[in-house]
Amino acid sequence: MCIKIITFDRLLNKYFNNYIQMKKNRKKNWIIYLSIVLVYFSATYFLYLIEKGKEGSNIQSFSDTIWYSIITLTSVGYGDKFPISGLGRLISLLFVLGSLGVIGIMINRISNKISKMIEEKRLGYYGTQFENHIVVVNYNQFAQQVLTETTNAGKKVVVVTSKKEDVDSIYHNFDKELVFVLYHDYIDISAFDKTNIDKSISVLLNFEDDTQNLVQLISLREKYKNLNFVISLNNPSLKETFRSLGVTFTLSKNEVASKLIASYVFEPEVAKLTEGLMKSSVKEDDLGIMQFKINKENIYLNQNYEDEFFHLKKDFNAILVSISKYYENDYILHKNPKNNIKIELNDYLIIICDNNGRKQLQEKF
Repeated sequence: MCIKIITFDRLLNKYFNNYIQMKKNRKKNWIIYLSIVLVYFSATYFLYLIEKGKEGSNIQSFSDTIWYSIITLTSVGYGDKFPISGLGRLISLLFVLGSLGVIGIMINRISNKISKMIEEKRLGYYGTQFENHIVVVNYNQFAQQVLTETTNAGKKVVVVTSKKEDVDSIYHNFDKELVFVLYHDYIDISAFDKTNIDKSISVLLNFEDDTQNLVQLISLREKYKNLNFVISLNNPSLKETFRSLGVTFTLSKNEVASKLIASYVFEPEVAKLTEGLMKSSVKEDDLGIMQFKINKENIYLNQNYEDEFFHLKKDFNAILVSISKYYENDYILHKNPKNNIKIELNDYLIIICDNNGRKQLQEKF
């Protein structure tokens, strides 16, 4: 309890000191601005007093002096008004020198604005129009592997990271046409609107700490009700806990690795095939496992599963391995079904095919 009180006290002092410093800076800026205004009007008024009534002078009123000062400060220089006395010309040097400062300030402001816009765009503050994409929350080595596989499959990904150095690293390694990065803290849930998260197909929560995954899940689900969440867990015993909170799929990195290694020990050829199927198809003969959703225009709608098994093999050299059907707000996967199931609207067909077959099937679906 004492530690928490001390920490809070220090935090309070920090914010109080920052507030005091901010007030001092504002006061200092106001003094500078006020001084500039006083110098300007004083110089303008003195110039008016010196030039008015002079023979041949075209500055005969205070408004003439204001006009002359503005035209000079902005470097327009119409030449319709100008001082003729020596003292008047000396005072006008203030406006000439001031014009250099005005131009410098304008150029500096414009340059800063452009630099700020470029930096904000680089950091993702203007958002993305990606649709049917994947949102990855927190970037690390595991996320980099996920991005590699996902982009190899031609899928778009949005990465949310709290580390600014990740932005350049991600854009250096991945195509900007497929990857968008948002640099932001994870606490501000409204920032996720910039990822077009409502139009995403899935959200991967990828924190090293399972507690942080849980906190982020609860925060996001409160605002975005209908998202599909995938959680990368360190502790596989928490799978059911996350599933009870509406997570679509939970992945334990250690569990997957241990199963694959065990498979290599006992059935190395099976493990080789499994590893190959887990990768995205890059070469024409690479095998990959994909899911295709049945819509109203699909040629496989209302067809028999067994018949289409043979048609897919014949037409695309693809193997239909299972079908996932929608029951009571959830999908049930039928692995290699024995009975002859009818393919219905919104079903998913799970198909193994090479890269060439994948391209042809994507056109069909």
